Amino acid sequence: MNEQKIIDSISQERFDPYLTFCDRDKIKALKLYQKNIEVSQAFYAPLSVLEITLRNKIDLSCREHFKSEKWLTEKLPPILLKQVVDIEVRLTKSRKTITNSKILAELNFGFWTTLFNRQYAKIFWKPLHRIFPNVPKEKRKRTEISSRLNHIRTFRNRIYHYEPIIWDLNALRQKSQEIDEITHWLDNDTSGWAKQFNQIDRLLE
Repeated sequence: MNEQKIIDSISQERFDPYLTFCDRDKIKALKLYQKNIEVSQAFYAPLSVLEITLRNKIDLSCREHFKSEKWLTEKLPPILLKQVVDIEVRLTKSRKTITNSKILAELNFGFWTTLFNRQYAKIFWKPLHRIFPNVPKEKRKRTEISSRLNHIRTFRNRIYHYEPIIWDLNALRQKSQEIDEITHWLDNDTSGWAKQFNQIDRLLE
């Protein structure tokens, strides 16, 4: 196996942090790079469960609170509404029927976490706080939930952009617990189900 050809495929710039971490040992660095891929892949499952659960529960709660299935187009401020309009334009250009479920699926995790920001609290906090039936009373605060979701969003983006996450295994264990905890706050049965196929702890042993 020609290690340098593999490194060239990855790109020297992307690979250098792994080499530095492994004292310029190419074999060890390649193994670490592979480990980063495997662990990142393992995080896809709990992150996807959290993201889908969060958006669906937000949608249901907002429908009930605003008494409208069209709350996305009726209640969003202009800066957020633009994301919905852009999706509708793309669906129209693709000759696809515009449905609520298709719009929900196209809106990214960043959109949903943004709804918890301070500037939207007057509009959305009342329906949003209801989607967390299992959150401890002392943590049932917009600032607490918003902060946790934003940290998870930042971490998620690192994974989806193929960035290194492998440097601190304890930090990864903590991040996995945070994702599980937020999912549990949303729904205990869903979090318990997701844990059954969570491979993160095994990979970090």
